[in-house]
Amino acid sequence: MVQKDSLIKIIIIMGPTAVGKTNISNICAKHFSGEIINTDASSFKKNLDIGTAKPSKNEMLVKHHFVDFLEPIEDFSIKDFQELARNKINELSMENKNIFLVGGSGLYINSLIMNYQFSKIKMDKRDSYLDLSNEQVHKILEKLDFEASQKIHCNNRRRVLRAIKIANEGKLKISENITDEYLYEYLPIFLNTDRNILYKRINNRVEEMLNNGWIDEVIQLKKNKIDISKIREIGYNEVSEYIDENISYNEMKEIISKKTRNYAKRQITWFKNKIDSIEILIDYENVDLTITKINSLIDDFLKE
Repeated sequence: MVQKDSLIKIIIIMGPTAVGKTNISNICAKHFSGEIINTDASSFKKNLDIGTAKPSKNEMLVKHHFVDFLEPIEDFSIKDFQELARNKINELSMENKNIFLVGGSGLYINSLIMNYQFSKIKMDKRDSYLDLSNEQVHKILEKLDFEASQKIHCNNRRRVLRAIKIANEGKLKISENITDEYLYEYLPIFLNTDRNILYKRINNRVEEMLNNGWIDEVIQLKKNKIDISKIREIGYNEVSEYIDENISYNEMKEIISKKTRNYAKRQITWFKNKIDSIEILIDYENVDLTITKINSLIDDFLKE
């Protein structure tokens, strides 16, 4: 826990996809009369609800910020988020609200709490990449935005180039613009569980999402002339491929589950290596006990 006198206090609840952040964070935020700043990039987009496991209105026990405020394929950089979210943090602080950052997009969290300074980088024209292979272009994306590179196949050149454009528009000059300075006093809580349990939860959740209307959601997006190939969130392209009868139902489900498991693995590695946090292993047989532990940490933090 980083402590800085006179800084705004923030509670961070982070963890891999499907670990249970939504339920736990909402209960904790309600207990402390707080509001949630969403840092799950997949929840920013409108009409991508089921496939992103976006919290429903019934699940939102407190006010959420930065949910459903972008179009499905609207460009939005980390720099854009940083500016909006820091303004919102200041606003909530002036209102004496307890502030919760909740999500699984680690770089978005770090861009807020650390002194990340972004510079506008002029986008190279697509012509610059004409002589490069798909693999070489994908390597460029990997260096700019590793998380995005893992979600986009190297042969999908158009999506790779678009992701490079987005990354460049809010590129971080790492050598120059990251310092050890922290802008807030924060309590970082990392929700985790046994890897096998998490993978089972992921598999079950993919099954539930498919049973609860994900396919219909993608059909509606296609009817609304949304280019599914431009959607970066895991699974939407696979569901579209199934709708177009290019892959079977079981193939679709397995590909989505595997991609999500791999994504969760990378999230865990990132959180363990990039943020010095308090790891809480969730007891799914007694979630109330887990919440009690977290609330105790938050209570002590807010009283300091």
